[in-house]
Formats: sequence, structure tokens, C-alpha cells
Amino acid sequence: MTTHLLFDFGEVISTAQPAAEVAALAALAELPVAEFSRRYWALRPGYDAGGTALAYWGGILRAAPGASLLGRLVELDVASWLHLNPDTLRLLDELRAAGAAMSLLSNAPYELAREIDRRTELKPFRRRLFSADLALTKPDPRCYAAALAALAADPGDVVFIDDRPVNVEAASALGIRAIHFTGTPACRAAVTRAAAT
Repeated sequence: MTTHLLFDFGEVISTAQPAAEVAALAALAELPVAEFSRRYWALRPGYDAGGTALAYWGGILRAAPGASLLGRLVELDVASWLHLNPDTLRLLDELRAAGAAMSLLSNAPYELAREIDRRTELKPFRRRLFSADLALTKPDPRCYAAALAALAADPGDVVFIDDRPVNVEAASALGIRAIHFTGTPACRAAVTRAAAT
């Protein structure tokens, strides 16, 4: 089978959340940035695995937000993850032009997943697999198994690219060829080497 490239989204295809946008979310939640960020990440796995926005933001706020506040929090949160990395987009264009098979595997709640689905820049991905839809998050081995099933691929036929070492290590443990994303130039070289083997 042809090598299938499986990309993460956050901080690989997108850039990191801008500090100003995190601060805006914290202000909306009426929390100091440090405490907001602690709660944001502590509760994120459940949200990424298919939990509701109401439960997630209610957990951060320690009170159920009204509809208007909830809508604004979701809107700002989704927008904070949609700053796409132009260097990575160029790499994707190069790979697509070369005929590479590419898909996406991302930890993302429903709201972010559906917005990513709408982005024309990401249409060339054969499959867009999201944790909320799978009800499984990386680095759970079952998440990677679900991705392999969706791609109808053996582990050795897949090259997985992710910025988080824990996710890379979990994929490698299943026999997937995994690349730790540290920047586009290094990723381009690593993908080229992996595709050639």
C-alpha cells in the first residue's frame, strides 16, 4: 500500500493559540489567565472526546453560562485555533502535487471539528478524523486503531505527524511510523525520508 500521511491539526497545521486571544477568553470567563489556562487544559480531554460545550465551559466557569456567553466563548475558542501555519500549508500543497495520500487526525470538539471541515485549504485530506466524532482522544491507543480502520491501512503504511511527544510515542508503540513536529523544514525532510522507505 502507498504510504499514507496522517497529520495532526493543532500547532502543526494551525499555529499556537495567540496569547491575546487566550487573554480575551480568560477575561470573558472573568478569570486570571493562568487559572483560566489551567482549567481549560484540565477539562479539555472530555470536551475533545465528545463532551458538550455547556458542560466544558460550565466546568471552567464553575457555573452554567447563559446562552449568549456560551456562544461567545465557543466562537472565540474556535477562532483561536484557526490561525493556519502558512509554511505547513505550503508543505501540504507540495505533498498533494506529488500525489501523496493525506488525512487528518485531531483532538477537537465538535464545534472546532465542523469549522475545520469547512476550511477549503483542508479539503484535499482524504479523511478528516476528529476525537469528538470517534469519542476517543490521542494518545489513547484506541484512537489510533480507529484511524487505521478508517484508512484501511496497516500501521507500517502510515506516517503520523504530531507536535506532542506523548502522541508520537503512543503511535510508535502501535507500529505507526511517527514524526515529532518541531517545525515545517524538519517535518518536510522527515516526511520525505519516511515516504521513501
